[in-house]
Amino acid sequence: MMGTEVSEMRHRYAKLIVLILLSVFRAILAAQQPQLQVTPAPLPPPIVIRANVQQVLVPVVVTTPKGHYVTGLKASDFQVFEDGVPQDIVSVMTTTDAPALSTAKTSPAASQSSAHTASSAPRPDAPLAAPRRTYLVCVDVLHSSFANFGRVRTALQKFFGQEQSADSQYSLIALGRQINVIQDSTRDPAAVLAALQNKKLLKTIRESEAAGVARDMQQFRELMREYCSKCACESTGTTTDSPACSGVKSRTQLQLLSAGERTASLDQDFLRGLIELVKATASMPTSRTIVFISDGFNRAPGRELYAIMEGYGPKDRSFQFNPRDTGGFLQSVLKLAVRYDVKFYTLDSRGLYADASIDGGSFDAGTGGPIPEKVDRGTMSAAHENTDALAELAQETGGVFFENNNDLFRGIHRAFADGREIYVIAYVPKNSAFDGSYRKIRVEVKGKKYSIAAKAGYWAPDK
Repeated sequence: MMGTEVSEMRHRYAKLIVLILLSVFRAILAAQQPQLQVTPAPLPPPIVIRANVQQVLVPVVVTTPKGHYVTGLKASDFQVFEDGVPQDIVSVMTTTDAPALSTAKTSPAASQSSAHTASSAPRPDAPLAAPRRTYLVCVDVLHSSFANFGRVRTALQKFFGQEQSADSQYSLIALGRQINVIQDSTRDPAAVLAALQNKKLLKTIRESEAAGVARDMQQFRELMREYCSKCACESTGTTTDSPACSGVKSRTQLQLLSAGERTASLDQDFLRGLIELVKATASMPTSRTIVFISDGFNRAPGRELYAIMEGYGPKDRSFQFNPRDTGGFLQSVLKLAVRYDVKFYTLDSRGLYADASIDGGSFDAGTGGPIPEKVDRGTMSAAHENTDALAELAQETGGVFFENNNDLFRGIHRAFADGREIYVIAYVPKNSAFDGSYRKIRVEVKGKKYSIAAKAGYWAPDK
């Protein structure tokens, strides 16, 4: 009996060993089999598509000679030229079917826009649609005078008091030595209206550098009058220097240098801030418009004082114009804005151009004497140069420069209305070179003499 049990146990043990060996063998096969099945065949070399085709987008606003917006145009109605060469249009998109527009009416274009969407204004209890348009109102508090700011605030208050839109968002920024956010992005025009009374905004405009520039100009006129009383100047007809000339000459040169350096530093910080605002606006997944309101600024900081100096006509040739050009910073603003289709609408807050609004007249309040005519002409010329940057920002990005007009409300309304009546033309440039060059763009409507606002060009990608 004992032998039989031992024999059965040995038999079971042997059977168990076999089963274990079979399991191990199957596991080895299972581990090897997938490797044989999934080993991929050699792949062909990857197909590389070179990025030598770039689609260019051109936002366009089309109006009649009387200022009415032109809607319903198709791709076949447009002609696009790049550096004078006709381009093949890929597509034309439009935003004229916007659900709501401003109700303000001050021009034919504004009236037509409002009529176009009056029936689609949202009910007060209706949910807001996703924003499709971003408007950043930027008030230049570095170069603009407090006297002109009153006109600016009145125009903005009038506009936002009437503004109604279901798909727009707004921000209010005071840009000076640094960026001051007066009202962050909001869908509520009433919030912007309230922010215009913000004491922070009033404080920044009161501290405007424009007041300092006016003081510098007054002091420098007095200094140049003293200089010409002791040194040879065309304005006084003197041909020889007196022994006291060297002292006043040193003070004159020092004031020219220090004023220019201080203004250059401030302007560079200002333009860096404008670059940051363009970057922030460019990130918005909407159409993007910056309404930039300023007295203007010169790309050659200190130009005003050199204009006074040249007007008095010192015969010492060591006095030469020494511009500190901020053009590189301005071009950085333009390149970013053009690249991301951020449009600038710029408004000269000085209103109608006149001696009083540009320079303050031709009478020296410090000495009680008249200012030489050549000095007057020079300072007015420098003041007019301050609009060059404003004009370039608008022209290059497809906006409009509003100048020489006291009705700033009209310019503000145009900026908002244009942002709601945009065609976006897409084309692939025939010049596919990646050379970083600037390419000029011209847009026409075939057979029509319409007014067209479109960006003036773009910078091709660099290798």
